[in-house]
Amino acid sequence: MRILLFFFFPLSLVAFVIDPWFNTLAEFQLRPAYSYRYYPSIDRGFNPSSYHSHDHLIDLNLGLRFLPNWEAQMEIDFSQTHKLSWGTQMVGTQVRYLLLDDVAGDPVSLTLGAQIYYVPTRNMRDVSSPYHAQGNLELGAALGKEIDHLYQWRYRFYGFLGVGTGNRGYPYLRPLLSAEMKYALHHKFQLFADSYIGLGGRGEVNVDRFTGYAKIQHRNIDLGLNYTYLFTIWGALGVEYAYRVYAHAFPEHASTFKVEYRLPFSLF
Repeated sequence: MRILLFFFFPLSLVAFVIDPWFNTLAEFQLRPAYSYRYYPSIDRGFNPSSYHSHDHLIDLNLGLRFLPNWEAQMEIDFSQTHKLSWGTQMVGTQVRYLLLDDVAGDPVSLTLGAQIYYVPTRNMRDVSSPYHAQGNLELGAALGKEIDHLYQWRYRFYGFLGVGTGNRGYPYLRPLLSAEMKYALHHKFQLFADSYIGLGGRGEVNVDRFTGYAKIQHRNIDLGLNYTYLFTIWGALGVEYAYRVYAHAFPEHASTFKVEYRLPFSLF
């Protein structure tokens, strides 16, 4: 039985699965997760110039490959930050199309997808909420390659690029690079580099009068390591750490810890 894995974006935007390998046809994937993040300051932040936050995030993601080349996900996130008490942070959905599949014999795997998500107005006033606007649309593509041994993948590599915009302000880019290794069938290791680039014109962050990142020229680079244990039947359990090595007009030196469980199930 081929075990398919989850992918995590470290508290930077949304936690949709974006790697270019789909799960088993007609099998649901439930992915609850908890993340903790701390950042000591905001690069180019003012009013006040000194600001930090301990952030807590709960993600609930449900995905389904409903046709051989189509997959859909729904997600709702809840958060608590320095400024906001517990509440809904984001509600969204993603649809993807599998254009090429290296598992089925193509030279690479390639998926094309679209995300649409809503962010409550209260979260747009919080610098810990990395969104551009209340309404957001993103188009993305993921390209990857698996290296197999005896019908099980041992290594795989993929990249992703998302291009999005809110209902106001400027567009953004989300590039990602990832390398994964599976050992002894049950252990998966992942290294990744994740970035989030806003194309706005402002170079500073007004913390007290923040209204979202739609007009800010922000960018960051996060490096992370993930370990996942693959159960024989009951899905997968993963832990992850990511550190923000670079930030411009964005929370800097952020450390993020995450725990996630993936439960596959079927109604048929």
